[in-house]
Formats: sequence, C-alpha cells, structure tokens
Amino acid sequence: MKPDTVYYYILASCMLLLFVSGCSAGPQMLQGVYLNYNDRVRATADEELLLNIVRLRYLDTIEFLAINSISAQASYNVSLGAELTIKDSDSTLVIPELNYSDRPTFSFSPQRGTQFAKRLVEPIKIDTLAYLAASDWPIKILMQLLVKEINGVVNESHGDIASFYKIADTLGDLQKKHKLLIAFTENQKPISAPIEKSLLKASDLISAAKAGYTFIPDEDGLYLRLSQPNPQPIMFLRTTAPEGRHILKQLRVTKTDDEPIELRAGSKRQLHSSSYNNIYLRTRSVLGAIVYLTQGVTPPQSHIDRNLTFSTWPFPGPDNDNINQVFNVQASPSRPQASLAVQYRGYWFYIDETDLTSKSTFLVLSEIYRLSLVGSDRSQAPLLTLPLGGP
Repeated sequence: MKPDTVYYYILASCMLLLFVSGCSAGPQMLQGVYLNYNDRVRATADEELLLNIVRLRYLDTIEFLAINSISAQASYNVSLGAELTIKDSDSTLVIPELNYSDRPTFSFSPQRGTQFAKRLVEPIKIDTLAYLAASDWPIKILMQLLVKEINGVVNESHGDIASFYKIADTLGDLQKKHKLLIAFTENQKPISAPIEKSLLKASDLISAAKAGYTFIPDEDGLYLRLSQPNPQPIMFLRTTAPEGRHILKQLRVTKTDDEPIELRAGSKRQLHSSSYNNIYLRTRSVLGAIVYLTQGVTPPQSHIDRNLTFSTWPFPGPDNDNINQVFNVQASPSRPQASLAVQYRGYWFYIDETDLTSKSTFLVLSEIYRLSLVGSDRSQAPLLTLPLGGP
C-alpha cells in the first residue's frame, strides 16, 4: 500500500472515529454524569447534616449551604499527537488525538435570612408529621424524634421519657400489624366574609374552582363564603385489638369504638387534661430535632477530658439516657468503613453501616429538613460560585 494511501486511510479512520464518538458520547456522558452528580449531591447533603449535629455536640455554630445550580460543560478537542513512520518509506504520519474535558461550575448560597431562621425554629407542622406517617414512614421513629409531648406525656428530661417510649413502641407495633392507619379528611375552611348569593356569577364559581377554592353556603342559605380545602389528619385505630385499647388508656382517650381520632397541635390547656377525645401533639422544630440527636454523638474521652465538649447535656431540655435506642454516632481516629462519615476536630464521626435504627432516624431527619427548610428564602444571601476543572 502506498504511503499516501496509508495516510488517507488512517486519517479517514480517525475522522470516522471522531464522528462516531461525537454522535454517541452525548447520551452516554449524560447517563454517567447525571447519576454521579446526583449521588454526590445526596452524599454531601447528608454529610453536611451530620457535621452540624456533631458541631452542636461541641457547642459550635452550625451552617447550611444550598446548591443553587450545577453547570457541567463538556468539550472535545482534536490535536496533533504521536508520529507514525511508515516502514520502507520516508513518510511520517501525525496521528490526531481526541481529548475530553469536563468543567463543572457549582453555585452555592448560605441558608440564612428571616424565612430560613423561622422555619428552622418553628414547630414542625402536624400535617407534615401525618403525611410521613401516612406514607408508611415508621411512626415510632417519627414520634421519638419529632414529638415533644403527646396528651400530656412529655418526651424530655423533666417529663416521663420511659412512658413516652412505650407509647411510641406500641404505635409502631400497631402500624406494622396494620391495626393503625394515618389518613386525612378534607374540611373546608372559610377565608372570606359572607357574600350575597345574588352577587355571584357562574364565572366567579368557575374561577374559584380553577384556583382550588369553592363557595360554601351559610346556615341560612342566603350568603356564601369563599373557602379552601383544609385537610385534617386523623388516626384510625383498631380498638378491638388489645394493643389498641391499651394505647387509648395510656393516652387517656375516652373513645372506645373505631371512630377516627383527630391529630391536633396541643396547647398548654389541652395537654394537661384528665381525658381526651382526640390526640394532641406538641412537636419539635427542625433545630430542636437536631439538638435532640446531638446527645447520640459519642465524642472521644480525650475531648471530654480537655473540656472541648460535655459529658452530659449542659442545658435544660432534651437530656435523654435512652438516646442510643434512637441514634448513635461513633468517633474514630482513622477513617472508618462507613458510607456516612465526617471529619471534625481530628476525628472521624460516623454512623455504623449495620446500625439500622440510627440510619432510619437520620433518614427521617434529612427528609424533614428537606420538606421544611430547603427552598426557603435565599434572595438576600450572597452567591458563591466555584469553577472547577482548571482555568
């Protein structure tokens, strides 16, 4: 084969390879890059949450960052590479090289501002708790982590933690046996003053329906009020089961049939009654749940001896000797074999891979954090943009 022919053959083969690579690389690259970024974002969010739990164990300030955007730019470059000398010829061929580069850019913003602070410290809504329980999340862990008080039984050091845990255990067993169900009944909540019936047109009714509202009549039927759906969480409890009757006795609920029991946010008056028709709850905030779990962090003894952290919770509130039944974070001087571990003050803090209870509790907390806080007001926060992958 002539040298020129060899040259054109190799060049055509390289160009064909480049063309085929360009046609197929896009979808393949998306598949790999998308899943890799998804996994890394998830892992980083979990590490940040665990790090803040550990920070509070040392009474250090916490910080949350939000990833606003990820921009990944991929490019192919063709350059002249190795030289190929053809045997029995003075001709030299230059083989083109195909180079690939990925230059992602991440935009972060600190989670701050009035809206974020409010969502961090305000009690978790009963609806949020009920939605998770209705979606078959373990009600036992939801109770232990997110509920401070149920019908006067307090889940804190000044209350009756042992009785509270028994209630949570019983509710969890009933849920597993399908003898307990959390659901919602939809009521209508008036949001307007009375409007004369004669003043409303068909177009008004249609517009309200499109927006998710409706008009409900007053008792006399002469006036209508604009209303919106108001889902009310309820619990169906099979009271024919011995456990069902026992839990009603523990909660001092007077109902003895299988009628639904409403779940309501409790006030001080409601939570200190001798008997109840419904279940009244006092929930923790997201920050309260994080503080609660700090007790499950076991720091190295050397840090306690140096007064870098405390041996027992130094403030009134969530001191709990049974926290290891809910959550346990261990410390190691070397990196452990764990999927979730963070380095802090010279040690690795981690959740053991086989500790399914702690992993379940952390999963509930991370889900509550996303539901309650992610997406809050970031408009006033400065943006931090980090280009990666070289200049």
